[in-house]
Amino acid sequence: MKNIVFVLLVFVILFLGIAYYFPQEGVWAKTEGEITEITVHRGKRLKESALIAFTLENGTEQMGTAELIRIPFIGSTKSVGDKIAINYNIDNPVMIETVLRHFLSRYGMYILLFFGIIYSIKPFLKKKEYNK
Repeated sequence: MKNIVFVLLVFVILFLGIAYYFPQEGVWAKTEGEITEITVHRGKRLKESALIAFTLENGTEQMGTAELIRIPFIGSTKSVGDKIAINYNIDNPVMIETVLRHFLSRYGMYILLFFGIIYSIKPFLKKKEYNK
């Protein structure tokens, strides 16, 4: 039991360290835009980016490009003319991300570490049962 508590304490300290040293920069605002064009990029990885037209808080029309999330072997579920929720940087409105990509870029590492903790507890429990 002491080993499990120690491992959990190490991971909590790791989470706090990551959050302290790598804060997200800039203030982001959420809005809805319309996809005007989708471009497929082929290379080592297949990527899709969308040209999105949206309106800023002050009413100005803005265009920006955001990478779309792809499902392997299927592609993106978005098409031209679809509405999409986006976040844009208030200081530099050309920098936009889809809401899902923004969520994954902020919390993806925490999610992976959480699942790593869950799957790493099982060997410790088996070792404890074996020692009894």
